[in-house]
Amino acid sequence: MISPRPLIRAVLGLGLCVFTFLPSLLGAQVVRKPGRTVMKTYETKYYIIHSDLPPDDVKEASLRMTKMAEEYHERTKGFSGAVRERLPFYLFSNRRDYYAAGGLPGSAGVFEFNDQESRLMAIAVDNENGGTWHVVQHEGFHQFAHAVIAGDLPPWLNEGIAEYFGEALFTGDGFVSGVIRPRRLAAIQQGINAGRFKHIPDMAAMSHAQWSFELSGDNYDQAWSMVHFLIHGENGKYRDSFSAVFVDIGRKKPWDEAWNKHLGSFNGMEEKWSKWWLDQPKNPTVDLYARATVSTLTSYLARATMQKQTFEDFDAFLKAANEGELKAATEDWLPPSLLKRAMKAVGEDKGTKWALEPDVTKSPTIVAILKDGTRIVGGFPRGLKPGKVSIMVDVDDLPATLSAARALIAEGKKAEARTRLQEGLRKHPKSPAAEDVRKLLGETK
Repeated sequence: MISPRPLIRAVLGLGLCVFTFLPSLLGAQVVRKPGRTVMKTYETKYYIIHSDLPPDDVKEASLRMTKMAEEYHERTKGFSGAVRERLPFYLFSNRRDYYAAGGLPGSAGVFEFNDQESRLMAIAVDNENGGTWHVVQHEGFHQFAHAVIAGDLPPWLNEGIAEYFGEALFTGDGFVSGVIRPRRLAAIQQGINAGRFKHIPDMAAMSHAQWSFELSGDNYDQAWSMVHFLIHGENGKYRDSFSAVFVDIGRKKPWDEAWNKHLGSFNGMEEKWSKWWLDQPKNPTVDLYARATVSTLTSYLARATMQKQTFEDFDAFLKAANEGELKAATEDWLPPSLLKRAMKAVGEDKGTKWALEPDVTKSPTIVAILKDGTRIVGGFPRGLKPGKVSIMVDVDDLPATLSAARALIAEGKKAEARTRLQEGLRKHPKSPAAEDVRKLLGETK
């Protein structure tokens, strides 16, 4: 049990969001508490899960939590340590028990800690929009950071990164991060235009006490947008310097000294940050959403192929998926709800062309061709064994580069067009658009 000492809370109150949970369950122990629902304990690779949910829901939770911890580690391995002890996660089926255990009314999840122990808690309600998993991924990063990241992160940075992970899309075998939901983009643009956000130097100067006192949705939006800009803004211009800040923080250097060393003053950031966000189109990460769908479908295709299932084309694969006929080894189980969401995304995306390309010498691949010609190809190596599924996704954006280069040439910017064509060709020398790129290069001399 958590000791009665005061707890520091990292809370993201998003209302009563929804989710259903679900990998293998190890020895389960029953924990009984007077007047409360029976909670069972499940030991997984990185977490000890306490839950009163049905086994299949805990199975999904275990799978997601394992992949989530691995995503945190992969994205922070330059400055974080390893998870050396399983982390506690309490997953409740009802509000009453969640609140009785210390969950804040109106919240869907919370991370609590003191100098002796910590715990992550969440409530599973409805998950049609993935809201609760957003909260778990957000609060789970706080728990991970507390366990393995040395140094002290300022609140805007800690919350901004947690939100960045909260927005990531689960695909069955991993996550796709960096997505921008159109509704959240609109909120960011409205906030900037209305002057609703803090000046960036003021945001950077906020203390933990100030952050907790305000607990403002605008602060979470702004912190997320700042972190997103530093990772993806201006074609990743600031990403390496941003990573270097964390490396120095991990070496116990004060965060503001590390920031000034690698990124300079905050005063110059605000104009660049606001301009970049205001220039974004309505759905700026349509390619990442498509990548998440390709990744998810490829995860199911890999499992079915391992069970000797074959499909004549993409429609045949979708038919089998709709009828619940895709096979998978027991240890490679994935939640049906994940496949359902991927198929829904295929049905709603009218501008993307989908195909399954069988190959007698290689494994079959899932291919999505976006409106701008970008090809997203999901595949997997031959000879996969149960319990060791891995998939690969390649994004060939050379057709989009070709179109952009033609526009630059029409504007008389041949040098810029040539640079972009050369860079694209280096990345995708075997692209179907490669020959057209080589021809166009001749026009840039």
